[in-house]
Amino acid sequence: MSAFIRFAIAIGGLAAIGVAHAANKSDASDRQKVAIRFALAAGDQPVECGRDIAGLGTGGQPAQLRDARFYISAPALIDAAGREVPIELEQNDWQYANVALLDFENKTGKCVGTADVNDTIKGSAPRGRYKGMSFVVGVPSLVRDKDGKDVVLNHSNFATAPAPLDLQSMSWNWQAGRKFIKIEVDPEGGVTRPPLKPKSPADAANGAGAQGGPGAAPDGGAPAMADASKAAPLRVNEDGTITVSTWMLHLGSTGCRGDAVKGEITSCANPNRIPVKLASFDAARQRVVLDLKPLFAGIDLGKDKGFSTGCMSGPADPECTPMFENLGLRLKETAPDANDAGQSDGAPTKIFRSEAGK
Repeated sequence: MSAFIRFAIAIGGLAAIGVAHAANKSDASDRQKVAIRFALAAGDQPVECGRDIAGLGTGGQPAQLRDARFYISAPALIDAAGREVPIELEQNDWQYANVALLDFENKTGKCVGTADVNDTIKGSAPRGRYKGMSFVVGVPSLVRDKDGKDVVLNHSNFATAPAPLDLQSMSWNWQAGRKFIKIEVDPEGGVTRPPLKPKSPADAANGAGAQGGPGAAPDGGAPAMADASKAAPLRVNEDGTITVSTWMLHLGSTGCRGDAVKGEITSCANPNRIPVKLASFDAARQRVVLDLKPLFAGIDLGKDKGFSTGCMSGPADPECTPMFENLGLRLKETAPDANDAGQSDGAPTKIFRSEAGK
């Protein structure tokens, strides 16, 4: 090869590198950073660990926060034409693929978990003017990586999953799925439940607990007390009822099939992911608020009718009926073979709002 040809190839290679660099620079300049803050409130009062929350539910007794975490996925900004423009999330300990974990417990007061908190999602979007935002509460079953390969997210082993999907405390103890939203409160005076029923011989043989105890699976999907505190304090009352300390909302997919432990992609009859759309939202000046008052509307936090203490996404759980209505999800099918259980009811969100306070 002549010196001239080698020189020409070298120049061509440098030119190609220069064009690629210019293209990358142009791509970067065409995008803007996005940081959206989230907050926890009960009406007009901020909710924090260690502080009483007034007026929750029908009983209105004070309560304290025990846990408050939720996953969101597919965040997007809404442009003037109403198009949803995806936010490309940074990849860090709180964000992986298109999923982010918001965490408001800091292990003070009655809160469990860790001292680490996260109230902001960070990423970028194409430059432009936007009027709203959208996201989904939940973890998607699959995403595709840069090579076009499917990556399992929801039904994956937390022990080997990347952060923030590596938390045992946000994983169900069946089907390896995630808890999409986990809100736990300790109402003053506790939660009174029906008397425990003794285990039947069949339940004992199958390792199931008494009604409301670990291992029971009244709906054929989620165990009644799935991931409840293993040593939850309780008091047996004179009338046989029991009183426990914590009312729990754990939302996740149910009616799942397949063995996730063996790497099978598990399908779920009730996906239970919540689409949220804020038609009016200014990311530069506002934040997204999860409001516990509409979340617990119509629910007596001081009493529980059975199954799980609170709502563990079970279709047969009495507390899940008003809770799913508040979440904007169908608890059961609207008609035989409608296959719409666990889907959005189509109404605007009751539990999320935007407010000033960026």
